[in-house]
Amino acid sequence: MSDQASEEKIRTLIHEYVDEIRAELHERWKLWPLDLTKKEVHEVVGALLAREVSLATHLALAPVIWNGHIAPLILRSMVDGYISLAWIFVEPVDRSRKYILYGLGQEKLEIEHRKKLMEDEGRSPDDDPSISKREKWLNSQRFTFLTEVNVGSWSGADARTMAVEAECSSLYHYAYVPFSAATHNMWHHVSRYNLTKCPNPLHAYHRIPVSLSIPPDVDYVYRAAKYVDKAFKLFDDKTGVKIGLPSTLDIFVAGIESFDKEQAAESNTE
Repeated sequence: MSDQASEEKIRTLIHEYVDEIRAELHERWKLWPLDLTKKEVHEVVGALLAREVSLATHLALAPVIWNGHIAPLILRSMVDGYISLAWIFVEPVDRSRKYILYGLGQEKLEIEHRKKLMEDEGRSPDDDPSISKREKWLNSQRFTFLTEVNVGSWSGADARTMAVEAECSSLYHYAYVPFSAATHNMWHHVSRYNLTKCPNPLHAYHRIPVSLSIPPDVDYVYRAAKYVDKAFKLFDDKTGVKIGLPSTLDIFVAGIESFDKEQAAESNTE
């Protein structure tokens, strides 16, 4: 199989995966009975589930970021989203409302910062249409004067504590923490990806900065697909929703395995 043919096969596999995972999301949403007395739960759970799908599909559609530089940033966000979703499901009504109110408070704070910036520059906040637009969005959900600003964590707990309470500690230890190294530019990440040994022996082989291109690794797409599947299973378990569609993760894994076997078979005949 030529390189062009291989690329086309992977491209087709990825696009099918994107279509199928979006179909899974749509099917779950369609089958989840709406309870308007708990609309915040539907909105928050729906948003976080859709967020997982968005991150996974956009990663899948951009092979140039299937590497240790960028993919961990997206995967860390996905793990964070899963922990939040699992923690909210423990007490759905109260925690959904808390999640929304914290977000609205942050929006109010950002608007006030923007107003102050304009005033410090000698301009009137009324001249910035984005401020008015953001205030209208905020007021459509909760009047600005009633919106409290919380500068702490939205949940009142750190991610580790949330993971423990939501019974997903292993995900925290084996995914959240490792991916955080890339997100926060920690030494054990940047020293691997952005330093290389100086070739001059007189410099005691000290390390020098480098920004290398890294070949794409489809394993990052698999991990993202796995986290979405995990979120789907959590949703199904907590809501009782059962869809008739096959698992997108299983289909994707089967497609990758088939591709690898074809590649191996062609290599053995050369």
